Amino acid sequence: MIIKRIFLSIYLIVITFLGLFKVPVTVVWGEEMRYHSKKYVSLWELQGEHQVDEFFVAYQLDYLRLLFELGIATLIVYVLYLIFKPNTE
Repeated sequence: MIIKRIFLSIYLIVITFLGLFKVPVTVVWGEEMRYHSKKYVSLWELQGEHQVDEFFVAYQLDYLRLLFELGIATLIVYVLYLIFKPNTE
């Protein structure tokens, strides 16, 4: 039972870190919202807008990359749990 709590705590820490500091976004700019790049930013940077020349640069949340990131983190912690789970046979 203690191993479940340890891995659940690790999982919550990883998900919190990814949700606050490693948010995947697409950087767009201009009136047509043209694609510029993809990167990871902090959660509080999603609200900010930067002006380059006369155009604003905005961040759009990339839902598919976020879903993959959280899914991979979940799978890694689950596999580690299965590896270190004590046998109850």
